[in-house]
Amino acid sequence: MQNKTTIAITGHRDMIETENLREKVSLFFDRLIEQSQEIVLLSPLADGADRFVAEIFLQKQKEHGHLSLIVPMPFDKKRYMEDFDEASKKDFLEFLTKSDEIFEVEHQTKSGYLDVGRYVVDNAEILLALWDGTYNGKIGGTGEVVEYAKSNNHEVVHFLCERENG
Repeated sequence: MQNKTTIAITGHRDMIETENLREKVSLFFDRLIEQSQEIVLLSPLADGADRFVAEIFLQKQKEHGHLSLIVPMPFDKKRYMEDFDEASKKDFLEFLTKSDEIFEVEHQTKSGYLDVGRYVVDNAEILLALWDGTYNGKIGGTGEVVEYAKSNNHEVVHFLCERENG
C-alpha cells in the first residue's frame, strides 16, 4: 500500500455530467482508496470537471478520513471569481469551506490558467482528465494540460466526456 497518492484534475468547464461518468470517477477513487493510506486531490475548482470530481471526492472523504482537497488557484480569489457567474461564485465559495488548503499558484507565464495546469501536473502522480480528446488550442486549456502531462511522462487517466458546446 502506498503512503500517499496525489491526483490532479483537468477537464472541460462545459462537460456534460452523466451518471455513467460519475460512476467511473467514483470507481477510480474507490480503487485508489484501497491502494493508498492518504489521497490528495489538487483541484482549481473551476466550473465543470473540477467541481464534478471534487464533489465525488468529498463524498468519499465522508467515508474515508484520509482524503484531502487542496485548491491551487490561477489568480487570487477575488480575481478568479470574476470568471464565474453568480451561482457559480456561490458554489465555489461553498467548496472552499470544505478544502484543506487554498492558495494562488506562482506565475511562471502570462497565463494563470496555464500556470495552474502545470502546477497540478507537476505536483501529482496522476492527472485525471475529463476531456473530449480535442485540442482546441486554448492556452491553459484541457488539451494543453494533458499534452504537458504526457510530455513530462506523467500518468494520465482519461475519461472521455461530451461537452455542451462541443
